[in-house]
Amino acid sequence: MVITFSAGAQNLVPNGDFEDYTQCPDYVSQIDRASGWFRPTEGTSDYLHACLGVPWSLSVPDNSFGNETAHSGQGYAGFYCFYSNDTAGVPGDDDREYVTHELSEPLVPGTTYAVEFFVSLADVSKYAVRDIGALLSMAPPLRSDEFAIEVVPQVRNSTLALLDEKDGWMRINGCFVADSAYGYITIGNFNPAATTAYNEMPTMYPLTFYSYYFVDDVSVRMTTAPDVGPDREGCEAIELAVSDPLAESDYVWSTGEAGSSILANSTGIYIVTYSNGGCTLSDTVLVEVFDTIAPLLPIDTIVDLCRNSSVLIEAGGLPPNATVHWNTGATTPMITVRETGTYTITAEAPDHCPGMANITVIDGCRTPLYVPNCFTPNGDGVNDHWGPTWIAKAEVTLEFWVYDRWGRPVAFLREPEATWDGTIDGAPVPDGLYAWGCRTTGPDQGIERTYNGHVLLMR
Repeated sequence: MVITFSAGAQNLVPNGDFEDYTQCPDYVSQIDRASGWFRPTEGTSDYLHACLGVPWSLSVPDNSFGNETAHSGQGYAGFYCFYSNDTAGVPGDDDREYVTHELSEPLVPGTTYAVEFFVSLADVSKYAVRDIGALLSMAPPLRSDEFAIEVVPQVRNSTLALLDEKDGWMRINGCFVADSAYGYITIGNFNPAATTAYNEMPTMYPLTFYSYYFVDDVSVRMTTAPDVGPDREGCEAIELAVSDPLAESDYVWSTGEAGSSILANSTGIYIVTYSNGGCTLSDTVLVEVFDTIAPLLPIDTIVDLCRNSSVLIEAGGLPPNATVHWNTGATTPMITVRETGTYTITAEAPDHCPGMANITVIDGCRTPLYVPNCFTPNGDGVNDHWGPTWIAKAEVTLEFWVYDRWGRPVAFLREPEATWDGTIDGAPVPDGLYAWGCRTTGPDQGIERTYNGHVLLMR
């Protein structure tokens, strides 16, 4: 997939597509007719454009070097990259050609730039090379001869593949951090013959001994790494988001997720990376997601305070160096309570999030069972059903019987939510006083309790 530049990133190479010209080229060595472009050495680099319209000349697509449609528009440049007439494979001479342009503004030191251009091997070429690059410099790299500019360019063909495509364009791109206020870009082969990787290519022009390339769409654009902000910490999942994300960029996180934002659920180092114009850029953030303390308390407890004057409640599951605070004002993990009610503990500890828990203590000496003493099942929607309510939080097994005045059962209720509608087998029972009995079995060691009373039925 070809990654494009951000639409908002300005190309610092004016006329990078070779469309603008001062005069239509009509002979070799006229690169200076492409507005702003020139040759820094005595090498005879060329300008080709469809404005000429004469086949087998300096026109586009058909010209004296072959037939190639422009990568974009109607023009491009051309230059020699290598020459050898030794069939034994001895490295050729150091003749080179280059094209140079002044940038619209100097690069800013410390800023990252993406460089991109496209090349195509001309049909007349006998050789393909690997080493074509882009040199950014403070001043034009001038030479008074036609030999190689032997410097290391900031951006070059980074693959091991030869640039051997004669029918189409090959992309050369890269990314670098400017260490100077460079003001010029130069394209070409910066290696001498001895270090140029090349290979012989099939050609319909066997008497040629050189490697010639077209170049088009040269660009230098400022680019920035994604920014996810400072290191983060919190008690819940933390959202990590790229500030001002580029809509056309694909962001990939070290978690394997894609997108401009993710939720960090655990402590760790998170890296977001994206590619833009040949640059692979990233940002790193350290996230600490603290565990929430979960104090462990017994389940809601029924205590017969008629027999036991107090009960101990102890909180477990506390991390080292934890501090606690009960709603009673106590600050120890274990407390003694002598009254019914809800007791709440809050715990804090270094590198943890505060947590809380509560327990309800119920006095078994006073029944936690509420039973209405009358009801009116007359179908008016008010007080038509009768049943018990278990007001304690402790879970119990509840069984309830209703008897008539002769001790015969008329209703049996199994669940705390069950009610009686004043019927037996669907038929209404007479008004009057009915007895009830109840048996509960608690969760704490299966303790069983019984209750009884009377209810008045009136229609």
